[in-house]
Amino acid sequence: MPYPKPLSEKSIARLYAEAGLQEEQIAFLHTFCLACANLYGVISAEEAWDVYRELSAKTQTVRLHRRELYAALGILRREELPYYVFEVDEVYSGDARRDGLRLIVYRELVGFGYGKFFKLYVVDENTAGKPFYVPENLLSYTVLPESEQEQALLRFLNGLRSTRSQYTNPLGKIRTCPYKGKYLHEFAYISERASFELDWLNGRIEGHKGNPKRAAELEAKLKSVTAAQYLVEQLKWGNNLGHIKVADQIKYFFNDLTAMGVVLSGQKQEEALLHAIFEMCTNQHLWCNRGWTPKGLSARMGGGGEPTFGFGWELEQMIADGAIDKDEGVRILRELWLS
Repeated sequence: MPYPKPLSEKSIARLYAEAGLQEEQIAFLHTFCLACANLYGVISAEEAWDVYRELSAKTQTVRLHRRELYAALGILRREELPYYVFEVDEVYSGDARRDGLRLIVYRELVGFGYGKFFKLYVVDENTAGKPFYVPENLLSYTVLPESEQEQALLRFLNGLRSTRSQYTNPLGKIRTCPYKGKYLHEFAYISERASFELDWLNGRIEGHKGNPKRAAELEAKLKSVTAAQYLVEQLKWGNNLGHIKVADQIKYFFNDLTAMGVVLSGQKQEEALLHAIFEMCTNQHLWCNRGWTPKGLSARMGGGGEPTFGFGWELEQMIADGAIDKDEGVRILRELWLS
């Protein structure tokens, strides 16, 4: 079932007028829904209403009725926005369409083809039983802020330099490294995994038609960030989904460092990097935690729930009681990297 095409501004204005929505409400809803998409990844209309009520109890907001929110979501899906609003049967074919089950979805959670909703399903599944994080400044999440820990990790990575002209990939094959002499903030990086995805999207893999438009978008995105930013974004993406094994997440990270031609100077620098990684991941607001950071969710649930501590379910089992300290976290990550 294809997503509906955007309507003209005139048609959208008419629909809002017919729904009885005022300009102040419309502006608020655009901001509110974008913040929800960024902070939660995926959220239903019913859940968004609960978030709105909690927010309204904490700070002054524009006044809305449930029916107005639901009606607005039906109109928002006909606009060109940085998020999607799906009818539930467009995502879960066995469910009956209902206004309260409309889904606000972060745009990049939606792919194309047979597995287009795989990432959405992963996030939705990993949020089960977790409360929503509803800060007073929820509306500021129209742009996701960088945490101090994320900035610290990026600074560390920016200080690393490529020193090798060749490297050995995980399959034991020797590859050329074109970045020798450059710091990680001085070049863009396209991994072997990303290269394969670009080939697939460009139809270069036999049996696949591909999607040239998506290929161009992905290539432009990869070239718009530095190698250091790429490493941080890959960690954040895996953490947000919450389903990648810790060992895999760590190995992907260090495999990419190796492909960039980076050689760490010794155990002291290794542990400093792992410490920075651990700090960022335990202080990241996660979709799979319904917006909570791992530390925040652990405190909220009093150690009795099942918080996701970055890196997905495996590390979650190791530190589900929230008692692990930084040194222990670094030790675990180092063992996983070297295993």
